[in-house]
Amino acid sequence: MLLLNKTLLRLARGLWQWILAIAAVSFLTLVGTTALAEIVSQFLGSLFEPQVVLSTVKSAVGAAFLASVFTFLAQLIKGLIEYKTAAKARSTMRKTIFSKVMELDAGGIEKIGPTSAITAAVDAVEQMQAYFSSYLPSLIFSVIAPIYLFFHLKNISLIVAVLLLFVSLILFPLHNVFRGKIEALRKTYWRSLDDMTGYYMDGLRGLTTLKLFDRDREHSRVLGEKADVLNKNINAFMKINFTSFLVTELLIYAAITVSLVICITGMRNGDITIAQALTVLMLSYSYFSAIRQLMSASHSALTAISAAGKVEEILQTDTSRPYNPELPADPEHFDGIRMEHVSYGYEGRSRALQDVSLTIPRGSSVALVGLSGCGKSTAASLLMRFCDPDQGTIFIEGKEYRSVTPQQLRTNIAMVPQQVNLFSGTIRENLLLADPNANDEKLKEALSEAGLGSFLKTLPKGLDSDVGNAGAALSGGQRQKMGIARALLSEAQYMIFDEATSSVDPQSEREIWETIGRLSKTRTLIIISHRMSTIQNANCIYVLEKGVVAQRGSHAELMQQGGLYRELVTRQQAMEVAE
Repeated sequence: MLLLNKTLLRLARGLWQWILAIAAVSFLTLVGTTALAEIVSQFLGSLFEPQVVLSTVKSAVGAAFLASVFTFLAQLIKGLIEYKTAAKARSTMRKTIFSKVMELDAGGIEKIGPTSAITAAVDAVEQMQAYFSSYLPSLIFSVIAPIYLFFHLKNISLIVAVLLLFVSLILFPLHNVFRGKIEALRKTYWRSLDDMTGYYMDGLRGLTTLKLFDRDREHSRVLGEKADVLNKNINAFMKINFTSFLVTELLIYAAITVSLVICITGMRNGDITIAQALTVLMLSYSYFSAIRQLMSASHSALTAISAAGKVEEILQTDTSRPYNPELPADPEHFDGIRMEHVSYGYEGRSRALQDVSLTIPRGSSVALVGLSGCGKSTAASLLMRFCDPDQGTIFIEGKEYRSVTPQQLRTNIAMVPQQVNLFSGTIRENLLLADPNANDEKLKEALSEAGLGSFLKTLPKGLDSDVGNAGAALSGGQRQKMGIARALLSEAQYMIFDEATSSVDPQSEREIWETIGRLSKTRTLIIISHRMSTIQNANCIYVLEKGVVAQRGSHAELMQQGGLYRELVTRQQAMEVAE
């Protein structure tokens, strides 16, 4: 079956020398096997001749032994090269996929989904490596082997040699009949794998919640149903593979049977000797050993092609970002950030922002408020250039923000998200992400400014204290403060706080807002918060409603205007009184 896939062939770059080496050693194995078959056939045929002597037996045994040793060593080397190829393929593919994922911004990750990225880098790679270590070498070998054996058999019986060669060659196009069904199943299989994997991961992350509400058995039942769907799709693949295997075996045995009939007829006519007939019998099986080897690798190739479809979605994701250093500067020469008639929508959803214009003067504090889903976090993502606007323009420090690369932009803008991500390791290692050259004094200064100075002094190992798996050794408030410290180390002039206190305890929330208050004296802040009382001192407050700017002004001005802002403030005051 010619299961050639452009994605897998592209990923084979750097592996072809290994693939060809496996095919070459397979050919050497065939050479040894053929020599052994001919030696044994000649010896068995000579037993029917009266002039057989001891020296002939010794010669045959010695030659057979050497051929066997040669074949064994070739097989041993082949296994070693296959192992090396598989290891090299895993390493190469994971580097390629990981590099591509690392090129994606938040919008790209959302498009492909974290679960798909995981299954592509883990499950898909495991399934694809066999394509390089087994299928491609078998495919090359299955073309060479019949031609080599043809020249060994044509002098015995041209009809038999042509018959076996013909059958071996028609097996390739014959198996392409199954290709359409395989392609139809490919996307279904991977959707079911993603679905089950994602549901399983959700269950692990939310196990406490499931136990709390006694829903773990229900979750387990649904997971079992999803596993059954995946199993059904796997069985569909196996069914097609088995059918193709059955057709192949029927043709192979039919060809061998016809060859034997021809040889028996030739022996009766005196055209073929017993030794030659035995050679045909033994090499007929070798004739199709390459085809059988290819067939045994076909199932791996099928799953590899299915896996390649998922990887292709990631590799084809456009990670290029508009960049033109010649774009005109801000005609207003505004000293700060200016968004002008910006619109943006996520794929498959209504627009998150519609014709939004706002200004953030350098040295000021600007707040974005509104109901959930109004576009606040989308505005922050645009400012960080995790995504680019569908319409409109953003100017930063007088430059059109597409006239600089995202990496250059982010040296001027830092962000503290709703949930700060920490990596397993030490406090020092997590902070050095922002400034790899920072010394201990600078790290401690950032921690102190973020409100973690006292906490650091209580740790015996100080900066070398382990934060645990994803920061599990720290409280929610401490993780958020680590995020602030990391942002401070970047020395960015502009800092975005996107609901930075929404998941912390009241005490930590007060401490973080005190830190933000101190930062407002030295940095330009863009604050997104559901806590209305904390943004009242902002120089300007933008009220977003359904993706548009509904109101703007200071706290006092907005309270006089009424509308959504006053409604939000009044509602929160009532909740605080009730508490």
